[in-house]
Amino acid sequence: MDIVYHLVHGLADSSPQETRLARFFLENFFQLPDATMEQLAARAGVSQATLQQFARTIGCSDMNDFLGQVRHQRHDSRVQEALAAPSQVLGDAAWVDNETLQFLASRGGVAKDVLARFSHSIGRDTDGDIISRIRQKLAEFSQQESRVAQAILHDPGFASSATIDQLAQAAGVSPATITRFARAAGCDDIRDLRMKLAQASTAMAGSELSAAWQQRLGSIQQSLSQQLETLPEASVTRAVALLRRANAIHIFSAGAADTPFASLLQYRLLTLGQPASVCYDPALMSFTASMLNAGQAMIVFASSTPDSALLAAVQQASRQGAAIIMVTKDPTSAAQAGDVWLSPGEGQYGALLIIDLLCDGVAAAGDERQI
Repeated sequence: MDIVYHLVHGLADSSPQETRLARFFLENFFQLPDATMEQLAARAGVSQATLQQFARTIGCSDMNDFLGQVRHQRHDSRVQEALAAPSQVLGDAAWVDNETLQFLASRGGVAKDVLARFSHSIGRDTDGDIISRIRQKLAEFSQQESRVAQAILHDPGFASSATIDQLAQAAGVSPATITRFARAAGCDDIRDLRMKLAQASTAMAGSELSAAWQQRLGSIQQSLSQQLETLPEASVTRAVALLRRANAIHIFSAGAADTPFASLLQYRLLTLGQPASVCYDPALMSFTASMLNAGQAMIVFASSTPDSALLAAVQQASRQGAAIIMVTKDPTSAAQAGDVWLSPGEGQYGALLIIDLLCDGVAAAGDERQI
């Protein structure tokens, strides 16, 4: 447990900022290897240069070395057991709760200013977590600061990784107001605010999950984040437009692995008032394709490379004017016949994400027409 030991040691011997970083890494230990440097810096509320410096402080050559050690050790059963009971690893001081801190202040003979500095250094301020603190101070904030508070309370996860400009835009205020709000909320600066928000978001999202489940959740989140980063929004918008214009939608499933997604998309589209049918049989696909025209759309789910018969059916439908949307990892087959190519990424959740994006787009378009 070398890397865990160094992180714990950092809690005792580092600066306040490095102490908070060590705590952040320990609380998110099983999700660290799945995140990019940019994502880690944003969630921790520090620069990438600060992350690199921290990695060197605890004995690693750089962050890649640090993440490599975490990746190697996160499957160690000793690490999982230790971090499942953090007080055994970090000691009572690092994981002391607010009730104990209040007891120290009232009966332990510890001066309030000393206690406040200690609590802040370990990321456990005596006036509660940042979300509770913001709620308590709502009446004290100025009108502009209140708008920032409401934006943060609406989506703490977004606020924990947003830049000053992004958060300012979401709240409808100036970037300078964000800086003032951070200090009014009791934080050192915007980076301290982001770190506290990231800790609060992690606690709300996964405090009741086992280490293995948190690891699984982190892996899914990372996979979907990577897919969204590489999935062109313009392609999704175009696919939605093709579905909206179609007077009939035909969903082709290339194999057994694709059948659940094809069926789910059909159900979702039917509930939105879009006529949709599913075709699983290769012979029926060819017959169906021969009947399509410019007023119809075809969506093909192909987790593996489509076979020649399916590609021939798709190309025939395309020649007859039907709109073709290919949901496949294979760009070559998509380029041969598809008007729009949407990659489902890795794993089953990618295909579910595409279904959500398409159906949400169709539903939003229906709402706009009603307005």
